[in-house]
Amino acid sequence: MDGIKVLVFDVGGSVFDWQTATRAAVSALAGERGVEVDDEAFCFTWRRRMFEQLAEVRAGTRPWQNADSLHRAVLDELAEQYPALELSAQDRDSLNRAWHRMGVWEDFPESLKRLRERYIVSILTVLSLSIVVDSSRHAGIDWDAYLSCELLGVYKPEAEAYQKGVRLLGAEPHESMMVAVHPPDLLAAQRAGLKAGYVKPKLLEMGSRGETSSFEIVAEDYGDFADKLGC
Repeated sequence: MDGIKVLVFDVGGSVFDWQTATRAAVSALAGERGVEVDDEAFCFTWRRRMFEQLAEVRAGTRPWQNADSLHRAVLDELAEQYPALELSAQDRDSLNRAWHRMGVWEDFPESLKRLRERYIVSILTVLSLSIVVDSSRHAGIDWDAYLSCELLGVYKPEAEAYQKGVRLLGAEPHESMMVAVHPPDLLAAQRAGLKAGYVKPKLLEMGSRGETSSFEIVAEDYGDFADKLGC
């Protein structure tokens, strides 16, 4: 696409499969305890509550924290909701590490290689730097840059997060495209001056539904996305 220098990717759900990683960890622990737990409900609550607490951070009603701390705080709540799991502090710390070993969607690695031949390609995420570095290493992929909002000092969907992120990569917002499976993230990026690239989600989750007609690119998968960018 003419004029685009930088692609910044949301990763939680967009690139990294958080559902499989976290559900497997919860299911394994439940198996060790010999109890039955709805791991899907557990993990969807875990993620939803993290974003609710993140909204409190953005509003200034909760101290500044990164995603690791927020995920861990939610586990304290979930320990009370799921007493049969008997989650010790060590168990909670161990479960929290599941976010550091997320896999990627199978069509992404090859598409990432194609995109990096033409564009600067970076992560731009609310997840912690540690999470995205560890999960990228776990999945065997590399990026031109790893931009975590914890380092920017402002969280998406604030306009400053998108603008500050791409400027650190030497581009202006109008020279940049946010890529995600979550329409609300992309709409916020457009309001901040970026272009929007939507890729159809592999699994539905919070924030993955919404109107996509205003986005510059709407793709069926990452191969299709790379094709549409001429890579």
